[in-house]
Amino acid sequence: MRKFFLAAAFAASVTGTFAQDLKDVQEKISKGKYDEAKEKLDKFMADPKNSNNANAYYYKGVINNYFAQTDSAGKLTFDASQEAFNAYKKTLELEPKNPLMTIDQNMGLFQLFDMQYNKGIKAYNNKSYDDAYKHFEKAVALQDYIKGKQFSLPSYSPPALDTQLVNLTASSAYLAKKEDVAIPYFERIANAKVQGKDFKEVYALLSQYYLKKNDQANATKYISLGKELYPDEDYWLSLEFGKVGSEEDNVKLDNLRAELNKATTPAAKTDLQNQIHAIEDKQKGAKLQRYEELLQKYPNNAALSMDYAIELFNNTYVYDKKPADYTARQARLQTSLDKALSLNSNSGIGFFIQSQHYYSQIFDLEDARRALKTNSAADVAKRKDLTAQIDKKYEDLMTASQKAFDIYSTQTDLKSQDKVNYRKVTDQLIDYYTRKKMTDKVAFYQSKKTAMK
Repeated sequence: MRKFFLAAAFAASVTGTFAQDLKDVQEKISKGKYDEAKEKLDKFMADPKNSNNANAYYYKGVINNYFAQTDSAGKLTFDASQEAFNAYKKTLELEPKNPLMTIDQNMGLFQLFDMQYNKGIKAYNNKSYDDAYKHFEKAVALQDYIKGKQFSLPSYSPPALDTQLVNLTASSAYLAKKEDVAIPYFERIANAKVQGKDFKEVYALLSQYYLKKNDQANATKYISLGKELYPDEDYWLSLEFGKVGSEEDNVKLDNLRAELNKATTPAAKTDLQNQIHAIEDKQKGAKLQRYEELLQKYPNNAALSMDYAIELFNNTYVYDKKPADYTARQARLQTSLDKALSLNSNSGIGFFIQSQHYYSQIFDLEDARRALKTNSAADVAKRKDLTAQIDKKYEDLMTASQKAFDIYSTQTDLKSQDKVNYRKVTDQLIDYYTRKKMTDKVAFYQSKKTAMK
């Protein structure tokens, strides 16, 4: 909690000339009789000829400031703080150099600011975020006004940007589920290029907000600012990628899957599965398109290229029914893997995926060879050609498996999936050397497999 200003001395100490009827108001204030002071002031201001009396508004500010400061139980039925602020503003609107405000050093405004800030802190610490936002919002408005008037005290001058206050205001609104309200405050921080370990998420939050709104210009603006202040390309790239697929499609998928679990007839199940596959294919297509858009923008980003290759692998080999463009997908995958591995030649997952790609191609070739049932000249020639292709793919499989094995074997902190992959490429090397009848190599890799934890 910070507290700049004493909130005790509300009585004005001025003795200058002012309207005779206001002397009684000033006297009541000086004696701490604020209810009586309010009654006399209301009567004075009810007269139309006094409606633009700057001093009257000053006293209205003082009285309401007192009510706001002393209402610890929250019993007031009106917003005394806002009434006081409005009254002080009206004073200065009517008389920019009002002597009462000047001699008082505009203290009432500073006291209101201090009160709202401290109430906001208390509510924030109590996790009452909606109340915290209401107080911080008023503190910001007061500080902005004070700053705009270039007011200051010997002990305090408003900063050009009160980062702590603005961040607390934004955070309170955000935690109170008022995202649209929070954004302008977060933008104040980002537009000022505030930097520090606690502010990286501000740029990320703004980027995600505008991506969800399909506002590419603002999304790009805050991603660019984030990159400038926090160089971490993969982090910002993941944000820029965003969420692919509409919320409507996601809800529809959930509903269709729920219906599928309840379906009792084969026809109903088939129909629901077809609908699910149609939406999933649409989402896969949108995701691949997003990768391709970003790869145009960041062609040499190794992580992005590898993620794209993995996505293509799944799009090629994970299916209920082999896609009509299966061969074209395999070729597209090969190209993407070559690119990704050229950017990062120390990727265990990259060479593992490449080995699985070759393994799947071997399986396809062996299927084609098994389909040749006769010893006709044509079938014999095809069988010979397929065998040569299989032999070549086994060499490719061995090379990729060996590279993955070598990378995994040097790592001491393998994650569970990496351990699975490591074991699998070891099995592939055992199969390869068994096929080659190289028993020493088989024994070597078997011993490595046995030693795996």
